Amino acid sequence: MLSGSGGLGRLLKFDDHMKTPSLGLVLGFWVVSNILVISWYWINISDRYLPGLLRYAGIAFYVVVALVPLLILFKVRRSFFNPVTLGLLVSCCLALSITAHEANLLRDQMQFSLDHEREFAHMDAVEGVMRPLLAKITEAYVQIFGDDHIRGGSTYHTHIIANYLFDSLSFLAVFALATLLLSPTATWLCLLTFAFYTQIAIYPGRMGPVFIAGGLFWQLFLLTARRYPAAIISGLIISFGRTDVVFASSFALLALAAFERRWPTPKEWAVFGLLIGISLVVPKMLIWLHPGTDYKSFLVTNGDFSKLVGNLQTMKLVVAIASPVLAIVIVRTFALTRTIAIVGAATLTHVGLVFFIADFSETRLILPALGGLAFVASEALGKLLEGKSGAQAAEAGA
Repeated sequence: MLSGSGGLGRLLKFDDHMKTPSLGLVLGFWVVSNILVISWYWINISDRYLPGLLRYAGIAFYVVVALVPLLILFKVRRSFFNPVTLGLLVSCCLALSITAHEANLLRDQMQFSLDHEREFAHMDAVEGVMRPLLAKITEAYVQIFGDDHIRGGSTYHTHIIANYLFDSLSFLAVFALATLLLSPTATWLCLLTFAFYTQIAIYPGRMGPVFIAGGLFWQLFLLTARRYPAAIISGLIISFGRTDVVFASSFALLALAAFERRWPTPKEWAVFGLLIGISLVVPKMLIWLHPGTDYKSFLVTNGDFSKLVGNLQTMKLVVAIASPVLAIVIVRTFALTRTIAIVGAATLTHVGLVFFIADFSETRLILPALGGLAFVASEALGKLLEGKSGAQAAEAGA
């Protein structure tokens, strides 16, 4: 360990025996990593206005800034020897990787994504009326950090840091929930599988698409950890962005009680009722505040079942995308587990809502279901791998 890292090391002291992260630690990683990512992208010297050799000095500065996080990480590496703290760090890194990958794929469409998301706050379409939170946050980021239309701003930078806000919490939620439900091996398999599937959420015109799944798993983390007050407050906030994930995640409370072969406790009934109420009242209130709301995209409410037929026809696409985790689930799942009860109830409820109201071809909407399959498949595969490792260790000992 480098002697110069002592100061930073003292600031990053974690419990070496920690098995699952606390709510405060997860939120700490989320807040600090967002500050660091914003700072990292904001520190920039444009070489367009530097004459002669100074232009190369500007490029050199940019390269140094890009590599600084790696040097700092090397200095404090002992703080992340614990698998849980390492997992939280990798979750943040995966979120940054996905946001950068999304910006690279969208390229010229990034400005369209920022503009289109901001337009949702001023649209009469029911989708925009019911989800003002993402639009307002995107608007705030553009106003603070700018874009290509604002002198000194950068669409590329703003697009990444705005999406990182949502994606980082999503990855942290998946990892934190996995530590509560899965073995260490299965937890890492789940995190990496989820990272693979987040790529299907990339779509021009949408900001924070991964948060459709992330919001659901964040609520499940709070409910599974029995952080009920936090779950209610979080559900109230999230319902202004994705009320469907608040509604779906609440059913995990009933599913867990059923799995444990008991009736839900009065506290569980109360939390369940509050979350269901929040998920129904908030969108109703938002619609009431916008009397000109246009419902034409909700075809089922108008007696048009063409989306349902289209979703059935799109099942080949859904099965093809989910085929790796489906194969593991079908072959290696032999009994109902706590993971299946908690994650399955929420994701099945959500995919049912998507089937009746939305469109499976918008693959970002099936990410919660794919995430749920990732949990179940990772649990099964983790048991298989750990079982083989145990058998090999026993043979070696004999």
